[in-house]
Amino acid sequence: MATLQEHAYNIRNLLRNGLGTSDDDRLSIRNISFWIKGYRAKAIEVLTDYGKNIDQSLVQDLGVLELIEVDAAESCIPGIEWGCNVKKVKIPELLDLPKNRSLTFVGKIDKMTPIKIDDSDTIQYKAATKFGHLFTRAYMIGDTNLYIMPNSEDEQIKYINVRGVFEEPEDVKIYDEDCNERCFNTETDNYPLPMSYYDFIVTNILQKEFGVILRTQNDELNNSRQDNETAIQDTRRPEAN
Repeated sequence: MATLQEHAYNIRNLLRNGLGTSDDDRLSIRNISFWIKGYRAKAIEVLTDYGKNIDQSLVQDLGVLELIEVDAAESCIPGIEWGCNVKKVKIPELLDLPKNRSLTFVGKIDKMTPIKIDDSDTIQYKAATKFGHLFTRAYMIGDTNLYIMPNSEDEQIKYINVRGVFEEPEDVKIYDEDCNERCFNTETDNYPLPMSYYDFIVTNILQKEFGVILRTQNDELNNSRQDNETAIQDTRRPEAN
């Protein structure tokens, strides 16, 4: 894996070589990083559709999160009665995928015991089933509010572990070996982007943002090696005089 800046610099080098320019104001690292984030989100949506597994290198671990008790009215979960034990934690914004697919794990702090993730709109039906009340359940309300409804065994639960795919990976805190918390660093921390997604992202940035396409060069020297790994072809229309 590579850092976000390394990805951005690589794409800028490709563009500079192919477009023959170094002063295009669109070639700032900030702009290219923005495109990488956007097409990363699109790649995840497309490449994990129809039940395909989410690549684990996309998943970030939020560590140990402390729950707070909330009023039943605040929980916004249909079917919750007054006096029910409801707990809440705020998490970074999840990537917008259907059926909470971006929330890959909610569980106890051993990171092995899962808590069942349900749709908040169906809680009243599942809780009314014969065994529905036996499970501790998790529900997302919006993009950042995670609610926990403990069963009788977990009424005193105070901490949980959450893992998922997040809209802004930089919003996820990093923990070192001594459990010290620090901010995500785009210059030094590996960006959650598997190399299998890289071609999708680069191709879309080149084609849709700059109107160029990647092509493989022929072996002009007849030495069984490509003269260059790749070249890019400018498909933009010339400006009218």
